[in-house]
Amino acid sequence: MGQLTIRGADEADLAGLVRVRIDSWRAAYAGLVPPAYLDELDPEASLVRTRNQLRSRPEGWHFLVAERDAALVGFVIAGPERPAAEVVRGDRPRGGEVHALYTHPDAWFTGAGAALLDAAVTALRADGHAPLLLWVLEQNTQARRFYERQGWRPDGGRTALRLGGALLQELRYVRAPVSALPRPRARTAAAV
Repeated sequence: MGQLTIRGADEADLAGLVRVRIDSWRAAYAGLVPPAYLDELDPEASLVRTRNQLRSRPEGWHFLVAERDAALVGFVIAGPERPAAEVVRGDRPRGGEVHALYTHPDAWFTGAGAALLDAAVTALRADGHAPLLLWVLEQNTQARRFYERQGWRPDGGRTALRLGGALLQELRYVRAPVSALPRPRARTAAAV
């Protein structure tokens, strides 16, 4: 397996971005989202949407890709948090959000997702965002385990999302402060 590179996305990446998005949706959301919705994912519409996202990216938004052996294997989009009731009410400051994180199924469990997530966290923190949050489908246990291994925790925030006629629940995850992360246990000769 070659070296992983994280860099800013550009329009030359469009075909790879669309492939990653559609292939990852079909693999990750099988059994969670109605099959007809996944079957009807349109590469042309996704290409137009992704091109518009790249061209009209507001200030403070980060669109990063992961490449391995000159092949695009994943991407992350991060920036200011979408409007939230708690922020509007003044209960907490507007945070930074990981809006999208996808890796191609062939790149699952290779470290590409973790590297992209780390790059997004670094960019959001450099922009001064706190808290850091993301949304994940409640039934997507694989993604939830991944985020929890990376130090993210559900904070009780919930929302409903309608996809293909199905009403799905999303959970809000927040990035735990470094001090709140579990400390690695010391390894002893007996534990090896």
